[in-house]
Amino acid sequence: MRLRPLAALILAALPSAARGQTIEITPVAGYRFGGGNVNTNAQGDFEPGASFELDDSASFGIHLGYRVGEGEIELLYARQDTRLQSADPFAGVPVFDLAVDIWQLGGNYYFLDDDARVRPYVGVGLGLTRMLPEPAGLDDETRFSASFGAGAKLWLGGHFGLRLEARGFFTVFGSDDDNFCSSGPCGFGTSQLMSQVDLRAGLIMRF
Repeated sequence: MRLRPLAALILAALPSAARGQTIEITPVAGYRFGGGNVNTNAQGDFEPGASFELDDSASFGIHLGYRVGEGEIELLYARQDTRLQSADPFAGVPVFDLAVDIWQLGGNYYFLDDDARVRPYVGVGLGLTRMLPEPAGLDDETRFSASFGAGAKLWLGGHFGLRLEARGFFTVFGSDDDNFCSSGPCGFGTSQLMSQVDLRAGLIMRF
């Protein structure tokens, strides 16, 4: 019983906006397209100018959101296990396996009222993309990245809902010709920007 006055004192000390916030945890799964801005240079083992791309594949991740006013502050993690392959329109030749990890902090802005069952939103994120090649002898690459998303949340009750989203991920590369290589040029260069699109869905748990 003595805890009630203490809890009331803590709540009174918090700003009214903070007392009304909710936390959302949303595991997501989807399918990612794009990532075709990799080529070879004249010093590499491949034919100069040959094009490579990331294979389209499944993705997964998690969103951690904190409601603020009409929007939400959000931390997101997204992963794709794929491979680098030749950019053949019918049958790409695999070069090596590649995992793409994305960590970003951003936010969403909601439309419609809080009590609406379906709430559309738009969102942005800024952070890092880490590319992890599988073969020994190749180096990991970490680059700045941004994302832009749009989707909707369908609430099934006070604490559960469905999240449907399309999100574009954009990873910024320099003009280096030694990506994934620690001992000088090895054939893999990139354009300035690698873009991917992720179509995803997840179950929202709200606290």
